[in-house]
Amino acid sequence: MSDQNKNNAFQEQEANLFFEESISGFLIADEKNRIIRSNKRVSDWLGISPANIEGKKFSDLLSIGSKIYFETHLSPLLKMQGYFEEILVELSGAAGKRLKILINAKESASKEEGSKLIYYTLLKASDRVQYEQNLQNAKRLTEEELEGERKNVILREQLIAVLGHDLRNPLGAISMTVGLLERSVKDDRQKNLLGILKRSSYRMNELIGNVMDFARTRLGEGIVISPREVDLKPVLEHVMAELKFLFPDRQIEADLSLIDPIFCDADRIAQLVSNLLANALTHGNPQSPVYFTARNPSNKLEISVANEGEPIPESLQAILFTPFKREADRPSNNGLGLGLYIADQIAQAHGGTLSFVSDEKETRFTFVMDCNI
Repeated sequence: MSDQNKNNAFQEQEANLFFEESISGFLIADEKNRIIRSNKRVSDWLGISPANIEGKKFSDLLSIGSKIYFETHLSPLLKMQGYFEEILVELSGAAGKRLKILINAKESASKEEGSKLIYYTLLKASDRVQYEQNLQNAKRLTEEELEGERKNVILREQLIAVLGHDLRNPLGAISMTVGLLERSVKDDRQKNLLGILKRSSYRMNELIGNVMDFARTRLGEGIVISPREVDLKPVLEHVMAELKFLFPDRQIEADLSLIDPIFCDADRIAQLVSNLLANALTHGNPQSPVYFTARNPSNKLEISVANEGEPIPESLQAILFTPFKREADRPSNNGLGLGLYIADQIAQAHGGTLSFVSDEKETRFTFVMDCNI
C-alpha cells in the first residue's frame, strides 16, 4: 500500500472515529429524510440502537409538537435555502424519554446520480434551556423586587411630603406665640429662653422646608421657582440678619455690590444663600469670619460664601451635593445633610451652577447664573 493510500485510510479511520465518538449527535439522511447513518451519541440519547434508528425519517425521532414544527417549517426551509441552524426541538426516545436538543441541518452538493444527502448535527440543550429559564426567573424576581422597592420609595417620599406639610401648622402656632410673648416679657432670663425657642423654631422651619423640597425633587416635581425682576440686596441682607441672630458669636463680612434688579425667584435665592451661610458658619473656623459676596457684572449674578478652617475631605467632595451623604460621613449639628443638595437644585432650577473649591486656605462655594430676562 502506497503512502498516499495509507494516509487516506488513516484519515478515513479518524473521520469515522470522530463521527462515532463525538459528544455531539450526528445523523446522515437521504433526500427523503430517511436516516442512513447515526452515531453512538444519538443512540445513547434515545435509548435506541443504531440499527433501529436507520431507516426512520428524522421527524420520527421527534416529539409530536416538534414533529409538526419540523414538517411545516424546517423541512420547507431546508429545501428552500439548503440549511437551517440552531433550532430547538425535542427528541422522543424509548420509554417516553424526552430530550431537548439544538439541531443544525445542511444539504450536501448533488451526487452523480442527482441525489442529495442531509447532514444533521445535534447538540444537547437541556442545560442551556435550564440556564435560560433560571435567567428568566431571576429577571422576573429582580423586576418584582425593584417594583416593590420603587413603590416603597414613593410611599416613603409621599409620607415625608405630607409630614413636612402638616408640621408647618403647629410650628407656625409656636412661632406666633413666641412673637406675642416677646412683646410682653421684661425679665432677661425669660427673654433668653424665648430667644432659644425662636431660634429653634427658625431651625425647625428650615429643616421642614428642606425635607419638603427634597420630597418634591424625588417625586419628580423638582424645585419650583417663580422668577420676577427684584432688588435682591435687601433680601440677602435679611438672610444675613437672621443668621447673625442664630449665630450671635460669629462674624459675617459682606460685600453686596448689586447694582441692577435681577430676574430670579428671590425666596429661592434667599434659601440657597441661607443654606450656604449656615453651612459655612457651622463648619468654618469659629475664630474667623465668614466672607459673603454678591455682585452682578455683565448680566451675571455671582454669589460666593467662603470660610476658613479644615478643607472638605476628598472622600466627601465627589458626593457633596448628594442628599444625606455629607452628614452621614461628617456628622454635625447642621441637620439632615440636605442643605447643599437643595442649594444645588435651586441653582439648577435657575439655569445656573453651584461649585466649590476647598483647600488649606479656605472653602468657597460660588453660585453663578445668567441675569438676562
